[in-house]
Amino acid sequence: MAGGKPGLVLFTSNLERMCEPIAERFDVLRLWSEGDAAIRERGAGVVAILTSGRDRIDAALMDRLPKLRLIVAVGAGYEGVDVSAAKLREITVANAGDTHSGDVADHAVALTLAVIHRILPNDAWVRSGTWETHGYPPNRRALSAERFGILGLGRIGRAIASRLAPFGAEIGWWGPTDRPAGWPRHESALALAAWCTTLIVAARGDTRALVDRRMIDAVGRDGCIINVARGQVIDEDALIAALRDGRLGGAGLDVFCEEPAPPARWANVPNVVLSPHAAGVTVEAMARLRDTAVRNLKTALEGGAVVNEILSR
Repeated sequence: MAGGKPGLVLFTSNLERMCEPIAERFDVLRLWSEGDAAIRERGAGVVAILTSGRDRIDAALMDRLPKLRLIVAVGAGYEGVDVSAAKLREITVANAGDTHSGDVADHAVALTLAVIHRILPNDAWVRSGTWETHGYPPNRRALSAERFGILGLGRIGRAIASRLAPFGAEIGWWGPTDRPAGWPRHESALALAAWCTTLIVAARGDTRALVDRRMIDAVGRDGCIINVARGQVIDEDALIAALRDGRLGGAGLDVFCEEPAPPARWANVPNVVLSPHAAGVTVEAMARLRDTAVRNLKTALEGGAVVNEILSR
């Protein structure tokens, strides 16, 4: 504990802006520059961790931080946090809750429209002169003719479905837990993939390769897949192979197994629209995320109620 200040662990430099208004009240352990030495030398004074949600925060790390009482994920995801281990140690875990769900849903719809309306290929059609030499591009499907399958009907999934409803298309969903909804729940993820023409992935980020080759092939050569969850929810190698082979019609991806995504991996992959994990990154959302994170970090210093506490896995 430096200068008597309680410790705050940050894993990456981009988290500094998320705690800037309160950082001076903490001894900040910057693991990207200080490494494990910071934990060895000052871990005994750490009371809070600020995480992207993907950082590995397991029982072994918690045991090295005996005063830790709060883990705050700045986004909706917290798949790197062992919530069960935290609960056993009476450590509170919180995330962003509904803070930026609407912005993520907006981006998911934008990717969906870009893929179905072939915005990038049509832009190239005009710029390359193909319009002059070959006439109009192939026809696309009307949005009202789509069957949108929402994989994961949490806050973001519901927001996506609500935004798509005015287009007049059919909407269905699947998630591991049945819950009241205005749209039918399919019997399995695979059944949803076989039914839909566009599969929109909004599932929890701790699910690995839920969208595997079988599901990708079920969506098929005339369908597309949109992902705003986490990269590992999809078997990325299988997705790339399906796009290259023409077994999948298209994709829109905001998240990747490796981030930043290596450009060479996607250089020659056809019919895909990419964005750099930016779905929730609006000016307004970032301000709300920071305010929520700061509010929760203050509870580590002053007590009070934590917002968006994760009560169970």
